[in-house]
Amino acid sequence: MESSHKVDTRKPTNISKVSSQVQYYYFTKKDAIFLLVLTLLSFLTRFYRLDEPPAVVFDEFHFGKFVTWYFTGEYFFDIHPPLGKLFLYLGGTLGKFKTGFLFDAIGAEYGETKFYVLRSVSGLFGTLSVPFMYLLCRVFGLSVESSILGSSLVLFDFMSLIESRLILVDSQLQFFCIVSLLSAFMLWNSCPKTWSRMFWLIMTAMLSGFAISIKWTALATPGAIAIASFFGLFLMSRPLDLWECALAGLVGLITYVIPFYIHFRMLPLSGTGDAFMSVEFQKTLKGSPYYDPIFPPESFWKNFLYLNKEMLRANSAIKERHPWESKWYEWPLNLRGLLYYTEELENGLSRQIYLIGNPVVMYVCILFALSFFFCLIFYCRYRYLISNDIELARLLSKGMFLFLAYSLNLFPYIAVDRSAFLYHYIPGLLYAELLTALMIDSFPKQGQKWIVTMILLLELLAFLYWAPWIYCIPLSATQHQRRRWLPRWN
Repeated sequence: MESSHKVDTRKPTNISKVSSQVQYYYFTKKDAIFLLVLTLLSFLTRFYRLDEPPAVVFDEFHFGKFVTWYFTGEYFFDIHPPLGKLFLYLGGTLGKFKTGFLFDAIGAEYGETKFYVLRSVSGLFGTLSVPFMYLLCRVFGLSVESSILGSSLVLFDFMSLIESRLILVDSQLQFFCIVSLLSAFMLWNSCPKTWSRMFWLIMTAMLSGFAISIKWTALATPGAIAIASFFGLFLMSRPLDLWECALAGLVGLITYVIPFYIHFRMLPLSGTGDAFMSVEFQKTLKGSPYYDPIFPPESFWKNFLYLNKEMLRANSAIKERHPWESKWYEWPLNLRGLLYYTEELENGLSRQIYLIGNPVVMYVCILFALSFFFCLIFYCRYRYLISNDIELARLLSKGMFLFLAYSLNLFPYIAVDRSAFLYHYIPGLLYAELLTALMIDSFPKQGQKWIVTMILLLELLAFLYWAPWIYCIPLSATQHQRRRWLPRWN
């Protein structure tokens, strides 16, 4: 007699073999409306009270000086590549920024200086990050509801907001990470040997080069894109051709090099950065003790390599501890804040800019990131008992790419001995936000709408409650203390 118990002999889906390429979607009127609304909300939240406080805030002390030196032509040194500062300079030029203010102390009042022109550059990149995050989610194959959620996580995150309102470059970093990833998704979804493929290949390489040219901390995004492209993993059915990989590398390198060429050309005079360069280079700087008007021009490539080596050395040599530093494992849990600015006012009031992540964004993201991790472990352990579900395999494949990129952004800080701060989590948080949107996209449609609505409401309430720390709005000591929910938000 035949047994009634039947064994499922179907082979489990191999997620490494599943083509999880992003499907093209048609840009609908609904998409256009949501993009318009998101852009408007992003603009309002980034530019509201942009001129407050009218004083130097945190690292505006450094970046304001750098922009000034581009105007005066005095050579300076910074541990970061020059592109972000060049964008600030461009904004200052277009906005008729006048030099003269020294940026000599945090809290120094700007007076008549048009400082808000430079802050507007950060505001512009911060504004654009939100609608491009929506497009990124849609191109990633997510529903409208999940895409709205993904973009709202950027819209209402306090780190993104604060960095987008000051003379800093992290809003540029976030923007170029988003658009380079968007371009990579389009590349992976393009047909080989077409003009579309070539266009997105070059665009991905250029945008990745831009990201690294803002800060080296963006490297994990081009790194994850390169790994997936070279080996044909996660979101691809096959790897890029070797010549395509070589071309992308060349374009990315050229994109990275060009800002350094502009940097050297714009700084012909002796300045505070002289000592970081070779004596031969200093001979070309007017006003330097070593200046020699008949000394032949130095090789650009020699100076480029020397400066990058010095940037790496200076980064590694930072040993001084900082009272507001934090550890990498504190960032996902939002355990440590960072005071950017404080000012005592009359009647016992004070105002400040205090950097934390939006608690709703931070905890929702780490919850779903961990949920995906445990789901992946469960799947790997019990994959032979799970039905042959292509959609599940595609979900896991997409999630694995995002989790890899999240890990590449976070784990290198384990080995970093220098002081690190909460804002270093911004590139990594992007992938946790995408992973959250991806996980919610796997819910039933009605469940999606319910959970998206609930998270949006909580995000908004948290934004309104902590808005005084974003926009430098006066509060009493008691009101400030009520907002310090964790011990290290001091």
